[in-house]
Amino acid sequence: MPDGQIRTAPQQDTTSIKPSRYTVVVPMTGGRHLAYNTVSQSFSIWDAEDMALWQDLEMARALPYSAAYRGFVQGGYVVNAATDEVGAVRASYDRARHSDSHMMLTIAPTLSCNFGCHYCFQGLDKPLTRMTPKVREATKAFLHDRLRGKRSFHLTWYGGEPLMDMDSIWEISADAIAYCDAHGIKYSSMMISNGYKMTVPVAEKLKQARVSRVQITIDGDAEAHDSRRHLTSGRGTFDKIIENIKAVTDRRLLKVSVRVNIDGNNEAEALRLLDVLQQNGLGVHNGVSVYFAPVESIAENAGGCDSCLSKTDYADVENRLQDLAFEKGLMALPKMPRFLGMCTAVKPNSYVVVPNGDLHKCWDTVMDSNRRVGSVISAPRRSDATTEQKWTDWSPFDNEVCRGCTLLPACGGACAFKFIHNDYASGETGKLPCPSLKFNMAEQLFLRAKARGFVSDRDWDAENSPTVRADGLLTGNRHTFDSIQAIHGALQHPQ
Repeated sequence: MPDGQIRTAPQQDTTSIKPSRYTVVVPMTGGRHLAYNTVSQSFSIWDAEDMALWQDLEMARALPYSAAYRGFVQGGYVVNAATDEVGAVRASYDRARHSDSHMMLTIAPTLSCNFGCHYCFQGLDKPLTRMTPKVREATKAFLHDRLRGKRSFHLTWYGGEPLMDMDSIWEISADAIAYCDAHGIKYSSMMISNGYKMTVPVAEKLKQARVSRVQITIDGDAEAHDSRRHLTSGRGTFDKIIENIKAVTDRRLLKVSVRVNIDGNNEAEALRLLDVLQQNGLGVHNGVSVYFAPVESIAENAGGCDSCLSKTDYADVENRLQDLAFEKGLMALPKMPRFLGMCTAVKPNSYVVVPNGDLHKCWDTVMDSNRRVGSVISAPRRSDATTEQKWTDWSPFDNEVCRGCTLLPACGGACAFKFIHNDYASGETGKLPCPSLKFNMAEQLFLRAKARGFVSDRDWDAENSPTVRADGLLTGNRHTFDSIQAIHGALQHPQ
Protein backbone atom coordinates (compact mmCIF):
# COMPACT_ATOMS: atom_id res chain seq x y z
CA MET A 1 0.00 0.00 0.00
CA PRO A 2 -0.33 2.23 -1.87
CA ASP A 3 0.44 1.10 -5.46
CA GLY A 4 1.04 3.64 -8.20
CA GLN A 5 1.21 6.88 -6.23
CA ILE A 6 1.95 9.72 -8.60
CA ARG A 7 2.37 12.44 -5.99
CA THR A 8 2.71 12.45 -2.24
CA ALA A 9 2.21 14.92 0.55
CA PRO A 10 4.75 15.25 3.39
CA GLN A 11 4.31 12.73 6.22
CA GLN A 12 2.58 14.22 9.23
CA ASP A 13 3.08 13.31 12.88
CA THR A 14 -0.45 13.92 14.11
CA THR A 15 -2.33 13.04 17.25
CA SER A 16 -5.66 12.76 15.46
CA ILE A 17 -6.52 12.15 11.80
CA LYS A 18 -9.64 12.19 9.63
CA PRO A 19 -10.46 11.09 6.08
CA SER A 20 -9.89 13.84 3.54
CA ARG A 21 -13.17 15.10 2.11
CA TYR A 22 -11.42 15.18 -1.27
CA THR A 23 -10.71 11.45 -1.51
CA VAL A 24 -12.52 9.53 -4.24
CA VAL A 25 -12.74 5.72 -3.88
CA VAL A 26 -13.73 3.55 -6.85
CA PRO A 27 -14.70 -0.10 -6.15
CA MET A 28 -13.06 -2.68 -8.41
CA THR A 29 -13.19 -6.44 -8.72
CA GLY A 30 -11.64 -8.72 -6.14
CA GLY A 31 -12.34 -6.39 -3.25
CA ARG A 32 -9.76 -3.85 -4.42
CA HIS A 33 -10.36 -0.11 -4.77
CA LEU A 34 -8.84 2.69 -6.81
CA ALA A 35 -8.26 5.74 -4.61
CA TYR A 36 -7.58 9.28 -5.75
CA ASN A 37 -7.33 12.56 -3.89
CA THR A 38 -8.27 15.69 -5.83
CA VAL A 39 -5.94 17.88 -3.77
CA SER A 40 -2.76 15.80 -3.55
CA GLN A 41 -3.51 14.16 -6.94
CA SER A 42 -2.29 10.81 -5.62
CA PHE A 43 -3.38 7.52 -7.21
CA SER A 44 -3.35 4.32 -5.16
CA ILE A 45 -4.68 0.80 -5.33
CA TRP A 46 -6.16 -0.33 -2.01
CA ASP A 47 -6.54 -3.97 -1.03
CA ALA A 48 -9.11 -5.31 1.45
CA GLU A 49 -6.89 -4.50 4.43
CA ASP A 50 -6.42 -0.91 3.29
CA MET A 51 -10.14 -0.53 2.71
CA ALA A 52 -10.91 -1.85 6.19
CA LEU A 53 -8.64 0.83 7.67
CA TRP A 54 -10.33 3.48 5.55
CA GLN A 55 -13.83 2.37 6.56
CA ASP A 56 -12.85 2.33 10.24
CA LEU A 57 -11.70 5.92 9.93
CA GLU A 58 -14.78 6.98 7.99
CA MET A 59 -17.07 5.44 10.58
CA ALA A 60 -15.22 7.02 13.49
CA ARG A 61 -14.72 10.32 11.59
CA ALA A 62 -11.46 10.81 13.51
CA LEU A 63 -8.94 8.46 15.15
CA PRO A 64 -5.59 8.74 16.90
CA TYR A 65 -2.78 8.54 14.37
CA SER A 66 -1.07 5.17 14.04
CA ALA A 67 1.65 3.81 11.76
CA ALA A 68 -0.99 1.80 9.89
CA TYR A 69 -2.18 5.06 8.33
CA ARG A 70 1.26 6.30 7.27
CA GLY A 71 0.63 5.59 3.57
CA PHE A 72 -2.77 7.26 3.70
CA VAL A 73 -1.22 10.38 5.19
CA GLN A 74 1.60 10.42 2.63
CA GLY A 75 -0.93 10.24 -0.18
CA GLY A 76 -3.12 12.97 1.26
CA TYR A 77 -6.10 10.62 1.65
CA VAL A 78 -6.02 11.29 5.39
CA VAL A 79 -5.33 14.66 7.03
CA ASN A 80 -4.87 16.15 10.48
CA ALA A 81 -8.27 16.24 12.17
CA ALA A 82 -7.85 19.96 12.80
CA THR A 83 -7.30 20.77 9.11
CA ASP A 84 -9.74 23.16 7.45
CA GLU A 85 -9.62 21.50 4.03
CA VAL A 86 -12.13 23.79 2.35
CA GLY A 87 -10.24 26.83 3.61
CA ALA A 88 -6.94 25.45 2.32
CA VAL A 89 -8.39 24.72 -1.12
CA ARG A 90 -9.97 28.18 -1.26
CA ALA A 91 -6.62 29.79 -0.42
CA SER A 92 -4.97 27.81 -3.23
CA TYR A 93 -7.76 28.75 -5.64
CA ASP A 94 -7.52 32.45 -4.73
CA ARG A 95 -3.75 32.47 -5.23
CA ALA A 96 -4.12 30.97 -8.70
CA ARG A 97 -7.03 33.20 -9.65
CA HIS A 98 -5.62 36.50 -8.45
CA SER A 99 -2.00 36.14 -9.52
CA ASP A 100 -0.88 39.48 -10.93
CA SER A 101 2.10 38.16 -12.89
CA HIS A 102 0.23 36.84 -15.92
CA MET A 103 -2.11 38.45 -18.44
CA MET A 104 -4.42 36.77 -20.95
CA LEU A 105 -6.18 38.46 -23.83
CA THR A 106 -8.56 36.95 -26.36
CA ILE A 107 -9.03 38.96 -29.53
CA ALA A 108 -11.85 38.42 -32.02
CA PRO A 109 -10.73 40.60 -34.95
CA THR A 110 -14.03 39.77 -36.64
CA LEU A 111 -17.20 37.93 -35.70
CA SER A 112 -17.76 37.16 -39.36
CA CYS A 113 -17.48 33.51 -40.39
CA ASN A 114 -17.37 31.55 -43.63
CA PHE A 115 -19.22 28.63 -41.97
CA GLY A 116 -22.93 28.23 -41.28
CA CYS A 117 -23.03 25.86 -38.29
CA HIS A 118 -26.58 25.36 -37.00
CA TYR A 119 -25.54 25.26 -33.32
CA CYS A 120 -23.29 28.32 -33.35
CA PHE A 121 -23.78 30.55 -30.31
CA GLN A 122 -23.63 33.54 -32.67
CA GLY A 123 -26.57 32.29 -34.69
CA LEU A 124 -26.48 32.34 -38.49
CA ASP A 125 -26.82 36.11 -38.91
CA LYS A 126 -23.24 37.06 -38.10
CA PRO A 127 -21.88 40.61 -38.39
CA LEU A 128 -19.41 41.22 -41.22
CA THR A 129 -17.40 43.97 -39.52
CA ARG A 130 -13.66 43.73 -38.95
CA MET A 131 -11.33 45.69 -36.72
CA THR A 132 -10.69 49.17 -38.06
CA PRO A 133 -7.19 50.71 -37.87
CA LYS A 134 -8.49 52.86 -35.00
CA VAL A 135 -9.58 49.81 -32.97
CA ARG A 136 -6.27 48.04 -33.70
CA GLU A 137 -4.31 51.01 -32.37
CA ALA A 138 -6.51 51.22 -29.29
CA THR A 139 -6.09 47.49 -28.68
CA LYS A 140 -2.30 47.80 -28.86
CA ALA A 141 -2.39 50.74 -26.45
CA PHE A 142 -4.59 48.74 -24.06
CA LEU A 143 -2.10 45.89 -24.19
CA HIS A 144 0.89 48.11 -23.48
CA ASP A 145 -0.89 49.61 -20.51
CA ARG A 146 -2.02 46.31 -18.98
CA LEU A 147 1.26 44.46 -19.61
CA ARG A 148 3.30 46.70 -17.33
CA GLY A 149 4.91 44.61 -14.62
CA LYS A 150 3.71 41.27 -16.00
CA ARG A 151 6.02 38.27 -16.37
CA SER A 152 4.02 36.38 -18.99
CA PHE A 153 1.32 37.01 -21.58
CA HIS A 154 -0.94 34.68 -23.56
CA LEU A 155 -2.90 35.81 -26.62
CA THR A 156 -5.77 33.78 -28.09
CA TRP A 157 -7.24 34.53 -31.52
CA TYR A 158 -10.97 33.93 -31.73
CA GLY A 159 -14.04 34.73 -33.83
CA GLY A 160 -16.24 34.24 -35.82
CA GLU A 161 -13.41 32.93 -37.87
CA PRO A 162 -10.27 34.94 -36.99
CA LEU A 163 -8.60 34.14 -40.33
CA MET A 164 -11.28 36.27 -42.00
CA ASP A 165 -9.24 39.26 -40.77
CA MET A 166 -5.59 38.26 -41.10
CA ASP A 167 -4.30 41.84 -41.28
CA SER A 168 -5.35 42.48 -37.67
CA ILE A 169 -3.68 39.24 -36.57
CA TRP A 170 -0.33 40.06 -38.15
CA GLU A 171 -0.32 43.69 -37.01
CA ILE A 172 -1.36 43.20 -33.40
CA SER A 173 0.78 40.06 -32.96
CA ALA A 174 3.89 41.84 -34.21
CA ASP A 175 3.31 44.75 -31.86
CA ALA A 176 2.61 42.53 -28.83
CA ILE A 177 5.65 40.35 -29.52
CA ALA A 178 7.92 43.39 -29.85
CA TYR A 179 6.61 44.86 -26.59
CA CYS A 180 6.97 41.59 -24.68
CA ASP A 181 10.47 40.92 -26.00
CA ALA A 182 11.57 44.44 -25.12
CA HIS A 183 10.27 44.10 -21.55
CA GLY A 184 11.26 40.51 -20.80
CA ILE A 185 7.69 39.19 -20.85
CA LYS A 186 7.21 35.55 -21.87
CA TYR A 187 4.88 35.44 -24.88
CA SER A 188 2.63 32.61 -26.07
CA SER A 189 -0.30 32.41 -28.46
CA MET A 190 -2.91 30.03 -29.88
CA MET A 191 -5.88 30.27 -32.23
CA ILE A 192 -9.39 28.87 -32.44
CA SER A 193 -10.21 28.39 -36.10
CA ASN A 194 -12.47 26.30 -38.29
CA GLY A 195 -9.33 25.33 -40.23
CA TYR A 196 -10.67 25.99 -43.72
CA LYS A 197 -8.29 28.87 -44.49
CA MET A 198 -5.33 27.43 -42.54
CA THR A 199 -3.15 26.65 -45.56
CA VAL A 200 0.61 26.19 -45.39
CA PRO A 201 1.39 29.85 -46.29
CA VAL A 202 -1.02 31.02 -43.59
CA ALA A 203 0.45 28.58 -41.07
CA GLU A 204 3.95 29.86 -41.86
CA LYS A 205 2.80 33.38 -41.00
CA LEU A 206 1.07 32.12 -37.87
CA LYS A 207 4.34 30.53 -36.78
CA GLN A 208 6.08 33.88 -37.30
CA ALA A 209 3.34 35.38 -35.12
CA ARG A 210 4.30 32.77 -32.48
CA VAL A 211 0.97 30.99 -32.68
CA SER A 212 2.02 27.51 -31.61
CA ARG A 213 -1.32 25.69 -31.53
CA VAL A 214 -4.63 25.89 -33.39
CA GLN A 215 -7.89 24.37 -32.21
CA ILE A 216 -10.01 23.13 -35.11
CA THR A 217 -13.49 21.64 -34.80
CA ILE A 218 -14.40 18.53 -36.81
CA ASP A 219 -17.78 17.01 -35.98
CA GLY A 220 -17.39 13.47 -37.23
CA ASP A 221 -16.62 11.80 -40.58
CA ALA A 222 -16.99 13.65 -43.87
CA GLU A 223 -20.75 13.17 -44.24
CA ALA A 224 -21.59 14.16 -40.67
CA HIS A 225 -19.18 17.09 -40.55
CA ASP A 226 -20.29 18.53 -43.87
CA SER A 227 -23.94 18.38 -42.79
CA ARG A 228 -23.15 20.35 -39.61
CA ARG A 229 -20.14 22.54 -40.44
CA HIS A 230 -20.43 23.58 -44.06
CA LEU A 231 -19.65 26.86 -45.77
CA THR A 232 -22.37 29.49 -45.78
CA SER A 233 -22.92 28.45 -49.41
CA GLY A 234 -23.69 24.92 -48.21
CA ARG A 235 -20.52 23.38 -49.66
CA GLY A 236 -18.66 20.81 -47.57
CA THR A 237 -15.45 21.58 -45.69
CA PHE A 238 -14.19 18.24 -44.31
CA ASP A 239 -11.71 17.27 -47.05
CA LYS A 240 -10.13 20.73 -47.13
CA ILE A 241 -9.67 20.81 -43.34
CA ILE A 242 -8.04 17.35 -43.25
CA GLU A 243 -5.78 18.35 -46.13
CA ASN A 244 -4.74 21.52 -44.28
CA ILE A 245 -4.05 19.69 -41.02
CA LYS A 246 -1.89 17.10 -42.76
CA ALA A 247 0.11 19.71 -44.68
CA VAL A 248 0.67 21.95 -41.65
CA THR A 249 1.65 19.18 -39.25
CA ASP A 250 3.86 17.41 -41.82
CA ARG A 251 5.93 20.60 -41.89
CA ARG A 252 5.84 20.93 -38.09
CA LEU A 253 4.44 24.44 -38.40
CA LEU A 254 1.70 24.13 -35.78
CA LYS A 255 0.22 21.73 -33.30
CA VAL A 256 -3.46 21.02 -33.88
CA SER A 257 -6.08 20.24 -31.28
CA VAL A 258 -9.14 18.70 -32.94
CA ARG A 259 -12.32 19.49 -31.05
CA VAL A 260 -15.29 17.22 -31.70
CA ASN A 261 -18.65 18.64 -30.65
CA ILE A 262 -20.95 15.86 -29.49
CA ASP A 263 -24.73 15.73 -29.34
CA GLY A 264 -27.25 12.93 -29.58
CA ASN A 265 -26.76 12.52 -33.34
CA ASN A 266 -23.06 11.98 -34.01
CA GLU A 267 -21.36 9.48 -31.68
CA ALA A 268 -20.92 6.86 -34.41
CA GLU A 269 -19.65 9.51 -36.81
CA ALA A 270 -17.18 10.77 -34.19
CA LEU A 271 -15.85 7.23 -33.81
CA ARG A 272 -15.37 7.05 -37.58
CA LEU A 273 -13.50 10.37 -37.49
CA LEU A 274 -10.93 8.79 -35.19
CA ASP A 275 -10.37 6.12 -37.84
CA VAL A 276 -9.96 8.79 -40.53
CA LEU A 277 -7.41 10.72 -38.50
CA GLN A 278 -5.43 7.57 -37.74
CA GLN A 279 -5.55 6.45 -41.40
CA ASN A 280 -4.10 9.83 -42.39
CA GLY A 281 -1.15 9.30 -40.07
CA LEU A 282 -2.27 11.94 -37.57
CA GLY A 283 -1.83 11.65 -33.82
CA VAL A 284 0.00 12.92 -30.79
CA HIS A 285 3.28 11.74 -32.32
CA ASN A 286 3.07 14.55 -34.90
CA GLY A 287 1.24 17.18 -32.86
CA VAL A 288 -2.41 16.29 -33.47
CA SER A 289 -4.65 15.50 -30.52
CA VAL A 290 -8.40 15.12 -30.11
CA TYR A 291 -10.77 16.22 -27.40
CA PHE A 292 -14.54 16.08 -27.08
CA ALA A 293 -17.06 18.68 -25.92
CA PRO A 294 -20.85 18.70 -25.57
CA VAL A 295 -23.03 20.84 -27.79
CA GLU A 296 -24.80 23.25 -25.43
CA SER A 297 -27.36 26.00 -25.80
CA ILE A 298 -25.62 28.78 -23.92
CA ALA A 299 -26.83 31.87 -25.74
CA GLU A 300 -30.06 33.29 -27.06
CA ASN A 301 -28.82 33.17 -30.66
CA ALA A 302 -27.98 29.46 -30.54
CA GLY A 303 -31.55 28.48 -31.34
CA GLY A 304 -32.02 25.87 -28.63
CA CYS A 305 -30.68 22.36 -28.64
CA ASP A 306 -33.19 19.59 -29.22
CA SER A 307 -30.38 17.10 -29.78
CA CYS A 308 -28.23 18.07 -26.78
CA LEU A 309 -27.31 15.15 -24.54
CA SER A 310 -27.98 15.23 -20.82
CA LYS A 311 -24.95 15.60 -18.58
CA THR A 312 -24.96 11.92 -17.66
CA ASP A 313 -25.55 10.73 -21.23
CA TYR A 314 -22.74 12.94 -22.55
CA ALA A 315 -20.37 11.66 -19.86
CA ASP A 316 -21.14 8.11 -20.95
CA VAL A 317 -20.46 8.91 -24.62
CA GLU A 318 -17.27 10.76 -23.68
CA ASN A 319 -15.98 7.66 -21.88
CA ARG A 320 -16.29 5.53 -25.02
CA LEU A 321 -14.79 8.17 -27.30
CA GLN A 322 -11.83 8.94 -25.05
CA ASP A 323 -11.03 5.28 -24.55
CA LEU A 324 -10.76 4.73 -28.31
CA ALA A 325 -8.95 8.02 -28.95
CA PHE A 326 -6.30 7.07 -26.41
CA GLU A 327 -6.00 3.58 -27.90
CA LYS A 328 -5.45 5.09 -31.37
CA GLY A 329 -2.76 7.50 -30.20
CA LEU A 330 -4.98 10.54 -30.72
CA MET A 331 -5.12 11.64 -27.11
CA ALA A 332 -2.59 11.96 -24.34
CA LEU A 333 -3.79 11.38 -20.79
CA PRO A 334 -2.12 13.85 -18.46
CA LYS A 335 -2.79 13.93 -14.74
CA MET A 336 -6.25 14.89 -13.59
CA PRO A 337 -7.02 18.63 -13.77
CA ARG A 338 -6.46 21.26 -11.13
CA PHE A 339 -9.36 23.78 -11.05
CA LEU A 340 -9.97 22.70 -14.70
CA GLY A 341 -7.26 25.14 -15.71
CA MET A 342 -9.26 27.97 -14.11
CA CYS A 343 -11.96 29.81 -16.05
CA THR A 344 -10.18 32.77 -17.64
CA ALA A 345 -13.29 34.95 -17.36
CA VAL A 346 -12.90 35.25 -13.58
CA LYS A 347 -9.23 36.25 -13.63
CA PRO A 348 -8.64 39.97 -13.13
CA ASN A 349 -6.03 40.18 -15.91
CA SER A 350 -8.11 38.46 -18.58
CA TYR A 351 -10.33 40.08 -21.22
CA VAL A 352 -11.90 39.51 -24.62
CA VAL A 353 -11.70 42.26 -27.27
CA VAL A 354 -14.32 42.26 -30.05
CA PRO A 355 -14.14 44.06 -33.43
CA ASN A 356 -15.71 47.32 -32.24
CA GLY A 357 -13.30 47.52 -29.29
CA ASP A 358 -15.71 46.39 -26.58
CA LEU A 359 -14.19 44.42 -23.71
CA HIS A 360 -15.85 41.30 -22.36
CA LYS A 361 -14.89 38.80 -19.69
CA CYS A 362 -16.32 35.70 -21.36
CA TRP A 363 -16.30 34.42 -24.94
CA ASP A 364 -19.98 33.53 -24.66
CA THR A 365 -21.13 37.13 -24.22
CA VAL A 366 -19.39 38.69 -27.25
CA MET A 367 -22.61 38.98 -29.26
CA ASP A 368 -24.35 41.01 -26.54
CA SER A 369 -22.95 44.51 -26.07
CA ASN A 370 -25.07 44.90 -22.92
CA ARG A 371 -22.77 42.38 -21.23
CA ARG A 372 -19.52 44.15 -22.01
CA VAL A 373 -17.29 45.36 -19.17
CA GLY A 374 -15.60 48.24 -20.95
CA SER A 375 -14.00 49.31 -24.20
CA VAL A 376 -10.49 49.93 -25.55
CA ILE A 377 -11.77 52.79 -27.67
CA SER A 378 -14.52 54.60 -25.76
CA ALA A 379 -15.29 55.78 -22.25
CA PRO A 380 -16.83 53.20 -19.91
CA ARG A 381 -20.59 53.07 -19.54
CA ARG A 382 -22.24 53.25 -16.15
CA SER A 383 -23.22 49.59 -16.40
CA ASP A 384 -19.73 48.33 -17.36
CA ALA A 385 -18.29 48.35 -13.85
CA THR A 386 -21.41 46.66 -12.48
CA THR A 387 -21.14 43.88 -15.05
CA GLU A 388 -17.45 43.33 -14.37
CA GLN A 389 -18.11 43.27 -10.63
CA LYS A 390 -20.34 40.22 -11.12
CA TRP A 391 -17.35 38.33 -12.49
CA THR A 392 -15.04 39.68 -9.79
CA ASP A 393 -17.41 38.74 -6.95
CA TRP A 394 -18.28 35.25 -8.17
CA SER A 395 -16.65 32.31 -6.42
CA PRO A 396 -17.54 28.61 -6.39
CA PHE A 397 -16.92 28.67 -2.64
CA ASP A 398 -20.00 30.86 -2.21
CA ASN A 399 -22.21 28.10 -3.63
CA GLU A 400 -23.21 25.46 -1.11
CA VAL A 401 -23.11 22.53 -3.54
CA CYS A 402 -19.72 23.48 -5.02
CA ARG A 403 -18.27 24.17 -1.58
CA GLY A 404 -19.22 20.69 -0.38
CA CYS A 405 -18.19 18.78 -3.52
CA THR A 406 -15.25 16.38 -3.49
CA LEU A 407 -14.36 17.40 -7.03
CA LEU A 408 -13.99 21.12 -6.30
CA PRO A 409 -10.15 21.06 -6.36
CA ALA A 410 -10.33 19.49 -9.82
CA CYS A 411 -13.29 21.54 -11.10
CA GLY A 412 -12.93 25.01 -9.58
CA GLY A 413 -16.58 25.76 -10.33
CA ALA A 414 -16.01 25.03 -14.04
CA CYS A 415 -18.12 27.53 -16.04
CA ALA A 416 -18.66 30.82 -14.20
CA PHE A 417 -20.87 32.03 -17.06
CA LYS A 418 -23.48 29.43 -16.13
CA PHE A 419 -23.67 30.86 -12.62
CA ILE A 420 -23.53 34.55 -13.49
CA HIS A 421 -25.81 34.39 -16.53
CA ASN A 422 -27.77 31.23 -15.75
CA ASP A 423 -30.94 32.73 -17.22
CA TYR A 424 -29.12 33.30 -20.52
CA ALA A 425 -28.87 29.60 -21.39
CA SER A 426 -31.42 26.86 -21.90
CA GLY A 427 -31.66 23.18 -21.07
CA GLU A 428 -29.73 21.13 -18.54
CA THR A 429 -26.49 21.21 -20.54
CA GLY A 430 -26.64 24.97 -20.95
CA LYS A 431 -27.57 25.76 -17.36
CA LEU A 432 -25.79 23.13 -15.26
CA PRO A 433 -22.19 24.31 -14.64
CA CYS A 434 -20.74 20.95 -13.59
CA PRO A 435 -18.27 19.46 -16.09
CA SER A 436 -18.56 15.94 -17.48
CA LEU A 437 -15.87 14.93 -14.98
CA LYS A 438 -18.50 14.96 -12.24
CA PHE A 439 -20.49 12.34 -14.09
CA ASN A 440 -17.65 10.08 -15.23
CA MET A 441 -15.01 10.58 -12.54
CA ALA A 442 -14.61 6.86 -11.84
CA GLU A 443 -14.22 6.07 -15.53
CA GLN A 444 -11.72 8.90 -16.03
CA LEU A 445 -9.64 7.75 -13.08
CA PHE A 446 -9.73 4.16 -14.26
CA LEU A 447 -8.65 5.10 -17.78
CA ARG A 448 -5.69 7.06 -16.45
CA ALA A 449 -4.76 4.30 -14.02
CA LYS A 450 -4.96 1.78 -16.86
CA ALA A 451 -2.75 3.96 -19.05
CA ARG A 452 -0.13 3.96 -16.29
CA GLY A 453 -0.33 0.20 -15.93
CA PHE A 454 -1.86 0.24 -12.43
CA VAL A 455 -4.99 -1.65 -13.50
CA SER A 456 -6.36 -3.66 -16.43
CA ASP A 457 -9.83 -4.08 -17.92
CA ARG A 458 -10.51 -7.10 -15.72
CA ASP A 459 -10.30 -4.85 -12.64
CA TRP A 460 -13.41 -2.88 -13.68
CA ASP A 461 -16.58 -3.97 -11.87
CA ALA A 462 -19.42 -3.28 -14.31
CA GLU A 463 -21.97 -3.12 -11.50
CA ASN A 464 -20.13 -1.19 -8.77
CA SER A 465 -17.36 0.80 -10.49
CA PRO A 466 -19.35 3.26 -12.69
CA THR A 467 -19.84 6.84 -11.51
CA VAL A 468 -23.50 6.82 -12.50
CA ARG A 469 -25.66 3.93 -11.33
CA ALA A 470 -28.15 2.15 -13.58
CA ASP A 471 -30.94 4.26 -12.06
CA GLY A 472 -29.16 7.44 -13.13
CA LEU A 473 -28.05 8.53 -9.66
CA LEU A 474 -24.47 9.42 -8.86
CA THR A 475 -22.60 6.99 -6.67
CA GLY A 476 -19.65 7.34 -4.32
CA ASN A 477 -18.80 7.64 -0.65
CA ARG A 478 -20.52 10.11 1.63
CA HIS A 479 -18.19 12.94 0.63
CA THR A 480 -17.99 12.29 -3.09
CA PHE A 481 -20.96 13.29 -5.25
CA ASP A 482 -24.08 15.44 -5.08
CA SER A 483 -27.31 14.96 -7.02
CA ILE A 484 -28.19 16.96 -10.10
CA GLN A 485 -31.30 18.18 -8.33
CA ALA A 486 -29.23 19.71 -5.53
CA ILE A 487 -27.11 21.61 -8.02
CA HIS A 488 -30.15 23.01 -9.78
CA GLY A 489 -31.58 24.06 -6.42
CA ALA A 490 -28.41 25.85 -5.46
CA LEU A 491 -28.44 27.81 -8.72
CA GLN A 492 -32.03 28.85 -8.22
CA HIS A 493 -31.39 29.85 -4.61
CA PRO A 494 -27.73 30.96 -4.44
CA GLN A 495 -26.04 31.18 -1.07
